[in-house]
Amino acid sequence: MKKITLLLFILLAVPVFAQDADMKVYLEKTDTATIEQYELIKKVNSFYPDIMLSKQVKNKYKNNFKTNEFLSADVVYENVSKFKLYNVTILDNRCLSYTFLTPDDVLTFGEIRTFDGNTVRTLYKLDKGKSLMQYFINGKLINEVKG
Repeated sequence: MKKITLLLFILLAVPVFAQDADMKVYLEKTDTATIEQYELIKKVNSFYPDIMLSKQVKNKYKNNFKTNEFLSADVVYENVSKFKLYNVTILDNRCLSYTFLTPDDVLTFGEIRTFDGNTVRTLYKLDKGKSLMQYFINGKLINEVKG
């Protein structure tokens, strides 16, 4: 009776674990920026010149062996020697995030979005225990909070 129960359990359990799971692979590929990506970077740079121009991006994809799904793109810069860290990531064709760390350990980070023809920037700056939040629309400061 135990052998039959064990055999029955194995026959019922194996098909459950043998189902085709949706397997995913994450890929990175360095390419020339698409027209939409470059236009976003160019528009942002026209209002906020601290976001530098580049035509190279490292695209990140999620692939389930059927389709590639775009996740984000890191902008590749050749010479950012005046920063300890300089990272700009395109999240979609309307939004990018950035993080800068200067040699004197001032951390600046935030997000820039475009919508309704406007470019809106949120900037956070941390400098030796002092914090600063600034909000911009089309390069003009609209609000500032110091902490």
